[in-house]
Amino acid sequence: MSPKFSHTAFYQELQTALPTSTFEQRKIWLANIIENNIQIKDLAQLLLCEHKIATRFQWMLSELGLLYPKKLLSELPYLLEFSKQINPAYKTSFASFWRIAGVPTENEAVAIDLLFQWLISPTTNVTTKSRSLWVLEKLTDKYPELKNELKLCLIDQMDKYSPDFKKRVNKVLEKLNQ
Repeated sequence: MSPKFSHTAFYQELQTALPTSTFEQRKIWLANIIENNIQIKDLAQLLLCEHKIATRFQWMLSELGLLYPKKLLSELPYLLEFSKQINPAYKTSFASFWRIAGVPTENEAVAIDLLFQWLISPTTNVTTKSRSLWVLEKLTDKYPELKNELKLCLIDQMDKYSPDFKKRVNKVLEKLNQ
């Protein structure tokens, strides 16, 4: 007989071990989350912990999306609402989450606004800008009226950053012009 799973003990384990965790450890924790049907809202307080815990938990959420995209997608509406309580710098992780798992229908309007903000902001890093443009490009399939706005933003941003970013922008512009 296996011992009863304890949500409290699991949370405490994550809080203690996340700062020095490896991908292999996080994979085991993710399997526990799936196996024991743990809701991310029960772990979301980890985003309010010190920086290393919160950052590693964000990594774990991205890894959840890579391994179990439907699970992350189902948790994103709660996480977006919860993000009002966390360090604003952590919110850009949603560009990654949405790229990995998709944008929940109920969050599309907020997501579109945030993604455009990150894309045009001079303080947003190039990684977040790239992820934002990929998610926005995908959303133009559903909302073709976004294409012109996205094209204008990309043209404005393309020469402001690295040559790799410019290549990404050109690829997306090609797709948008088809």
